[in-house]
Amino acid sequence: MIEVFELKSGNNTIKGIMDIPDGKGIFPCIILSHGLVSSKESSKYIALSEAFRRVNIATCRFDYHGCGESSGKIEDTTLTIRLDNLNTVTEFVFKHGAIDKDRIGLLGSSFGGVTSIIKAARDKRIKCVSFWATPYKLEKREDEDISGIKFNDEIFRDFSKYNILSEANGVSCALGIHGDSDDVVPYEEGIEIFNHMREPKRFELIEGADHIFSDFAHRQRVIELSVRWFMHFFFK
Repeated sequence: MIEVFELKSGNNTIKGIMDIPDGKGIFPCIILSHGLVSSKESSKYIALSEAFRRVNIATCRFDYHGCGESSGKIEDTTLTIRLDNLNTVTEFVFKHGAIDKDRIGLLGSSFGGVTSIIKAARDKRIKCVSFWATPYKLEKREDEDISGIKFNDEIFRDFSKYNILSEANGVSCALGIHGDSDDVVPYEEGIEIFNHMREPKRFELIEGADHIFSDFAHRQRVIELSVRWFMHFFFK
């Protein structure tokens, strides 16, 4: 069952989709947290929803501020704004009648991985998390945009307010995945985040994979790893 939703987060309208398996009862759910310039319609997130549905796990995928169908200008986005978006969406999921509030996890990639780690560290209702290609630094380089977008300086100032490695100390039940050919976020950053987390945890370095796991075999591998990780904690 596909359910479209719309929520208010600050001054913005956040639009998303609940993808709930067929059948009666309540289901575990993974909230999917996309990257800086991605959206809920990314082929990666659609494939994740389909994979989780096959094992009776619901997903919630949504557009962050300035992305996809959600309102706001992407140039103005910050980590604080996105945390507010994620908080709003998470409360919606916890109150959803088809979702088991004791079995909710987060999966985020890149900037969405950072957001997921902070959320998991601060909200102990989150059972487990997976972070893909995730940085702990965001540094401005002169005369350089990000994926063709000239972000306002506030995104860098705001990011510097957060100590991602310190936040990672409060996270467990975490699966980290990174490609060793990631030329956007060095895989060493993902390993450093992982090293600060608590057990149980696991890290997978995918040989030859880029930042977005664009190769079909790499993408299938990281989806499979993530599905198995969440199944372990949801159905054990």
